[in-house]
Amino acid sequence: MEGSDGADKPVIRPVRVEVDETKNPVPDHLPWIERIREIVETSEAPFLDGLRRWLTVTWSPSNSDLLGVTRFELDPNELMRRKRMKAPSGPVQIELNPILVDDQALLEHTFVHELLHAAGLTTHNLRHSELTEALAPAPSLSDSPVLQRLRSAVIDGQHVQHWKCNHCNFTWERSTVARPKRCPNCARAQVVPYE
Repeated sequence: MEGSDGADKPVIRPVRVEVDETKNPVPDHLPWIERIREIVETSEAPFLDGLRRWLTVTWSPSNSDLLGVTRFELDPNELMRRKRMKAPSGPVQIELNPILVDDQALLEHTFVHELLHAAGLTTHNLRHSELTEALAPAPSLSDSPVLQRLRSAVIDGQHVQHWKCNHCNFTWERSTVARPKRCPNCARAQVVPYE
């Protein structure tokens, strides 16, 4: 969203994309648990052993604005206590958005991300990101039909749909989420929103 001074200000808002429910089976978590076990220390993932018993994986409702979500039945305080004690987490559910059926690489990346949360790596930090990338790298935008679809939805929802260079008066249609740094015509950094 653009502020009154014309500068882009980051605004995080969910993006909803119409998606049909799916009859496809959810991914099998057992092979992924074994792959996680191979590279993650037991102390980092105290709930990993209990996932065979306690984990349920389902598709989220088709109107969900999240690609994946992990839900524990326990409240956060009890969950942290069990994590410190290396006790089981109790029932945990992972929901995956049915839009992921169209993008195997993004499905695997999202699933591993959520499995790591379910295993006890509940914080989004560098270690969580490194493990997710090591197990199931995120696809590039050019290789991911779902990411392209989400980017289009974000761009369509932006107030500014065109940019103009104050130097050469060249105008062009918005094709990225971020504000352009330079004019594609003259390479000057005098870009402003154009309505």
